Amino acid sequence: VNVKNNEAKDFAEAAVLNDILKGKNSEEVFLGNTYNDVKNKSIALGLDLKGGMSVTLELSTPALVKNYAADVNSNSFSSAFDAAVEEYNTVGGDFVDIFARKHKELSPEVNLIEDFSTQETLEELSIQSTDEEVVAFLKSLYKDALSGVETIMENRINQFGVAQPNITRDEETNRIYIELPGVKDQTTVRNRLQSTANLEFYRAIKGNEIGGIINALLVDEEEADVLDDLLNESADSTAVAENAETATETDTTSLESLLGDETAEADEPAKTPELLKIFQPMISQDQGFMPTPIIGYAKAKDTARVNELINEKAAEMLTGQVIFAWANYETKFDNNDTLYYELFALQVPEDGKARVGGSDIDKANVGVDENSATISVNVTMNPEGADKWAEMTDELRPRTGANGGMIYEYIAITMDNKVFSAPRINGPIPGGNTQITGNFTAEEAKGLVNLLNGGALPAPCVIVDEAVVGPTIGEANSRGGLISFGIALAIVLAYMIFYYGKAGVIADIALVANILFIVGCLAAFGAVLTLAGIAGIVLTIGMSVDANVLIYERIREEIADGKGMKLAVKDGYKKALAAILDANITTLLTAFVLKSFGTGPIESFASTLIIGIFTSVFAAVVITRLIFEWRLEKSATFDFSTKASKGLFKNLNFQFIKNRKKFYIVSGLLVVLGLVAIFTRGLKPSVEFAGGRTYEMVFTQPVADKIDEIESELRANLIEKDGKAASVEVKSRNSDFRVEIATNYLSTVPGSGEQVHEAIENTLEAHVADYGTSKIENSRSVSVSISEELKSSSLLAIVLSLIIIFAYILVRFGKWQYGAGAIFAMIHDVTIVLGIFAALHGKLGFNMEIDQAFIAAILTVVGYSINDTVVVFDRIREYLNKYRGKDRKEVINLALNTTLSRTINTSLSTFIVLLTIFIFDEGGAIRGFVFALMIGVVVGTYSSICIATPAVVDLGAKADEEKEKKKVEEEAMA
Repeated sequence: VNVKNNEAKDFAEAAVLNDILKGKNSEEVFLGNTYNDVKNKSIALGLDLKGGMSVTLELSTPALVKNYAADVNSNSFSSAFDAAVEEYNTVGGDFVDIFARKHKELSPEVNLIEDFSTQETLEELSIQSTDEEVVAFLKSLYKDALSGVETIMENRINQFGVAQPNITRDEETNRIYIELPGVKDQTTVRNRLQSTANLEFYRAIKGNEIGGIINALLVDEEEADVLDDLLNESADSTAVAENAETATETDTTSLESLLGDETAEADEPAKTPELLKIFQPMISQDQGFMPTPIIGYAKAKDTARVNELINEKAAEMLTGQVIFAWANYETKFDNNDTLYYELFALQVPEDGKARVGGSDIDKANVGVDENSATISVNVTMNPEGADKWAEMTDELRPRTGANGGMIYEYIAITMDNKVFSAPRINGPIPGGNTQITGNFTAEEAKGLVNLLNGGALPAPCVIVDEAVVGPTIGEANSRGGLISFGIALAIVLAYMIFYYGKAGVIADIALVANILFIVGCLAAFGAVLTLAGIAGIVLTIGMSVDANVLIYERIREEIADGKGMKLAVKDGYKKALAAILDANITTLLTAFVLKSFGTGPIESFASTLIIGIFTSVFAAVVITRLIFEWRLEKSATFDFSTKASKGLFKNLNFQFIKNRKKFYIVSGLLVVLGLVAIFTRGLKPSVEFAGGRTYEMVFTQPVADKIDEIESELRANLIEKDGKAASVEVKSRNSDFRVEIATNYLSTVPGSGEQVHEAIENTLEAHVADYGTSKIENSRSVSVSISEELKSSSLLAIVLSLIIIFAYILVRFGKWQYGAGAIFAMIHDVTIVLGIFAALHGKLGFNMEIDQAFIAAILTVVGYSINDTVVVFDRIREYLNKYRGKDRKEVINLALNTTLSRTINTSLSTFIVLLTIFIFDEGGAIRGFVFALMIGVVVGTYSSICIATPAVVDLGAKADEEKEKKKVEEEAMA
């Protein structure tokens, strides 16, 4: 299958669909609303529910700095720049600061302004500017440049045929986040988003000019005769190219004997250098290297290795004034179906910058080449560009050689280090009009024109974080999410009726209204709904139940005290309000922290949680109250219980405080075991926190028993440039046919995603008989700089949550003992959850790595634990004021027992909801996240009763003793 043609077909189909949808923008489709109105009001589905692609783009600061340099080949600039790039790609940080530091270390005698004294720079600075002023100027360039990048990206995204794209810019990090649900052609999207769209025109060096150097690159000194031997053995291997736009005529047999397939390569003499096995120079027996701009050619799968071999030697022999670039198009030779890419050598001016570039382009359009009747791209230059283009082509006009023949020059038209065409210059070209040909399809030509007209980026954009979700996974997640949501809702609705009877029906009405409010708010705010967002909605159901349970339990207590129905309802709502607000505010604070520090699914989870907290409180406090008062006006009565639930949790007298030391021992053992697991087995960081790439692959044959073989093959083939094997980990995921591959291969090389992708696929294709065919359904790529930021922001989020919650409880309850007890309980809960994940990661069939979702789970556990703890604290505070003459420990124990029904009901319903999500998460996308929440609910419920409250008792024991002593003294004096 021709993959490239398929991708072009998918892109064309998406473009046609987009045109159809655009045509219906003004048509009324629903209740007087146009299609555009409906689309804008609908809820956008995230990638994990629809499939598609998300990327985080970062403007390449190194490229931007390089663009403003006066001479990129100067020793002071190049040495500092290379050292800064190496540190930036491996450690991260602010590139401008790193560059300034390296510049001062390596060239202390040179001021920064000397390396940036261009006409454009000196309009803002002066030749006397300090290094600090230059650094500030370079940083301002980055921020100003990104403002225009967002507009350019919006223009490009509109061409992808995506119904509901989402693009946002983070002002603090100066990054652009893009989500493209449903996009099919990820390769085209990836290339176009990273393309500078900056055409550059260079003189193409002919093969006969650089032949001696190429020969030296191809062979070592001791093998200098190898190339001549191959030429003599290949008498018919004459390669002729009239110009860069015509096909190359080459004898197929000779070509295959030099390039060959795997079998032919195995039979070649051992003395043949590796480069000559995969690269065919453009040579003939009679003439040697040809007077054309094409230096040679190689198969697509070999271009990356050719780059490594050529650049490795070229760095020692060539100055920075020569660069190598591959053609953007593929070439098929006569009688040969194999596709090849042609290699060009380009002459770069001394300052390292093209004489004519993207800033000289006015507009572009699709045209047709009159000579070959093929599709072309016509470019019109602005006046300044036209003058430079005329001057450049005049200098390269044909001239007469020593033997009387004409000597022609060629100009390579490049973009993003790819040669689109290399036409022969027949004379000066005035007017600024030129034509680009390169075997374009209609879609490719249109795409190039759109890039050029959409605007050139000031520097390349680098994808620092990328996630791809296959449509099959998205469909499975959508189905599993909806099923789990429906079942969880049905269980909660049924449970409320089972436990509270007719009052439960009213709670259910409020619960359904609450869900409608959440969905409506998500649509109104333009939020993106993800699988984690659905989990947030389902968790909100549990919190909504909690508010209703608090109210109903209070009303039952008021009825038990002999109050009439109307008064009991009134007082029940009044007394439950404080606990409801305290519990929801603490969770809300945690959700705000998640919203501030999370991205993607985590931000979606936090958004739904925040909305859900407000709507659930409104539904529980206002809607149910209105229904009750309406029914009570009609003399209706409510029992707030059924025959099955009547009397449950009544007159309980568990000795929680008396047995607190036993709880301390049990918790101490659990915490110690957790710490042992953390420090011995350790937590498994995900690619988000370690950097690198993960690929979830599906095979047509079961491979669960071949994991070690696959891992060994990948280790043998994924070799870094320094010769070391890359880190590779392969593990089974959810079925015998599905594996996850994690690797740090080329993780420090920006824009190497396609190369890593191809290397993995080529390795697996070589063993198709053993493993069957495979395809990548999900992938994730995170740069080192992003992973470092995620780790620091996650740690900050956890610490900040603890501080905020402690401060709130301290203010709300007025005593530090309450805050300290809550913090002890949270540390207890988090340690146990971390310990379980450390002990079990890699042993269960779902993801238990430490990622953003896990951090969200930890913070949610913290919020839930505090929610439960605060309700207990509220009751303790109330009872201590109510029963002042009783023993403090007995009062606290009584308060615990009276809140037990609320604690059990809320925890049980929330756990059942989470268990439902866990069971029906077919794709396993958030199973680890939900598993952490399930543990947290159980441990949090236990700690709020058995750790937090006893801790308050013991921390306040000394104060109680002093208070009691003072009381005795006062009584004695009286």
